[in-house]
Amino acid sequence: MSRARLWAVAFLLSAATALSSAPALAQGSTPCEALLDHALQGYRTSIPRLRQYAWGDVRALCAGQATTMHSDSVAWYQDIARFDMVGNVRFRDTTVMLDADSASYFLDDERLEAYGRVRLVNLSNGTILTGPNLTYWRAVSSLRSTTELLATGRPTVQYYGTADTAGVEPYLIIGDVVRLRGTEDAWASGDVQIDRSDFHAEADSAILGLVSNRGHLIGHARVDGGGADSSGYHLRGREVAFTSLDDRLNWVQARDSAHAESSDFTITADTVEFIIVDDMVQRGFAWGSSIETRAVSSTNTITADSLAIDSPNQKLKELRAFGSARAVSVQDSLDEDPDWIAGDSLIANFSETEWEQHYLDTLTAFGNAAAFYRVYSVAGGDVPDINYSRGDMIRAVFTVLGLSKVDVRGNTDGVHLQRRRMRQRP
Repeated sequence: MSRARLWAVAFLLSAATALSSAPALAQGSTPCEALLDHALQGYRTSIPRLRQYAWGDVRALCAGQATTMHSDSVAWYQDIARFDMVGNVRFRDTTVMLDADSASYFLDDERLEAYGRVRLVNLSNGTILTGPNLTYWRAVSSLRSTTELLATGRPTVQYYGTADTAGVEPYLIIGDVVRLRGTEDAWASGDVQIDRSDFHAEADSAILGLVSNRGHLIGHARVDGGGADSSGYHLRGREVAFTSLDDRLNWVQARDSAHAESSDFTITADTVEFIIVDDMVQRGFAWGSSIETRAVSSTNTITADSLAIDSPNQKLKELRAFGSARAVSVQDSLDEDPDWIAGDSLIANFSETEWEQHYLDTLTAFGNAAAFYRVYSVAGGDVPDINYSRGDMIRAVFTVLGLSKVDVRGNTDGVHLQRRRMRQRP
């Protein structure tokens, strides 16, 4: 071997040994005994033995450890404790697999910076990150208790919770900035998107916890799930929180100017939350005081202090309203005063015809109940009778064609105004 090549081997051994002593990358408990497994094509040094350079398919490994480093060229700056790898960088150990166009390792801070077509695989939980750059900090007792990773330039992360990824669906995270801490927590900011087959989420920033199975979206937050746009649910607010069970969304809550939509209703409130089973809304709740709690269906608008919704398999079955509850018909849009029913509480029941036509079945008001409605003559005509009733309970029954009858019970009173029947002239 030539003298130049011998110097190159000595250089690589010293540089790789210094690098491998940083357990952020080589996770062995003992310092790396570096061995060269590929001869170099070129080598030079400056500031004797402080700055050294080599090129031509540079490869090194740590004896007794599963740690390898590979790049087209390397530069070792001993005076500033930095090791650079340039061109087709590949780093492998028991914790991560990293590919990049270039990378720099800062030994004093146990920090690796990688640039250009970066791809990192975390072998502990299967997470995969791709993007233009990343910074990786290793867990060292004197510096930090766990590993950390920061990626900018809008990276993409397939975020897993286990190294056994067979049959496990990851969160797909995209954001301007993504940060991972250990194998349990992830943060993202800047036009964040989170996808899984059971939901799509967007926000200004987001937090995900794999151990807690919780997520928190902040700023212009929204979650869409339960199927296609026409059949699914859409929930948004300034903040949205959610939880998962067995890798499926099971609870989602929008806070602060919450707005929810489904094929059957639209809800606005301070807070709206859904209970999810089999990717469909089964129950829901809405409440708050800063804005009016409101549910709008195709036939009625219901307002109250709070709402409870039963929607098995995402089909609205019953809506319960509590506190100053009121339902206003939206069928009589041409009338100056639409039909309404009100009480301390209110229950709306919905049914379905054999042709799967969904309609309002009954509206029942309890406590200080009152109702205003029109009654059209069986004989027809455009001018209806008008009825105003009060009672302890009022129950309005509907068919697919509209109001059928009204039952008033308890302490009752009211007024019925009958339309004037005009005599026909002979």
